[in-house]
Amino acid sequence: MATRRLTDAFLLLRNNSIQNRQLLAEQELDELADDRMALVSGISLDPEAAIGVAKRAPPKWVDGVEEIRYDVGRIRQKMKELAVLHDQHLNRPTLDDSSEQEHAIEITTQEVTQLFHRCQRAVQALPSRARRACSAQEERLLRNVVASLAQALQELSAGFRHAQSGYLRRVKNREERAQHFFDTSVPLMDDGDDRALYDRRNI
Repeated sequence: MATRRLTDAFLLLRNNSIQNRQLLAEQELDELADDRMALVSGISLDPEAAIGVAKRAPPKWVDGVEEIRYDVGRIRQKMKELAVLHDQHLNRPTLDDSSEQEHAIEITTQEVTQLFHRCQRAVQALPSRARRACSAQEERLLRNVVASLAQALQELSAGFRHAQSGYLRRVKNREERAQHFFDTSVPLMDDGDDRALYDRRNI
């Protein structure tokens, strides 16, 4: 839900920015066309030149939003990779050395954690990238975007913590079952049986 609200808000901002650029470009072209001095002196009415003079760049924080959304996508992908590593580690057929799998899990977990921290810092820094003289509409939109991003990160973080706790719980259960198996295993032959067999062979 938070991601959908964020997408709607961002699309609204992008569409407004495109419309503003088109409107300003058309106005500039009209002014140049009506200017007799421009016609007399042969000034070019190149649309690119007009747009370059008059267009208004989108807010700087829009780039920040795109960067955050890219990192959020990386977090989702890394979490999927981590889930696969967890299953492979827990479902291995033997209890032999699995240091390579454990190392891969540790590295991927660190990458996800670092991405979360970077996204959180970037979201907190978004308001500082707003224009000083931004309109009330832009300011309100920025607040909504920040709130939606923060909520999306919070939901992802909760899912990550749940997956981590579930994995650690399954690891503990597997180790306990293995220990119980070795503790309760019946020996093939105890000392008494071994002594009786020796005596029978020597009769």
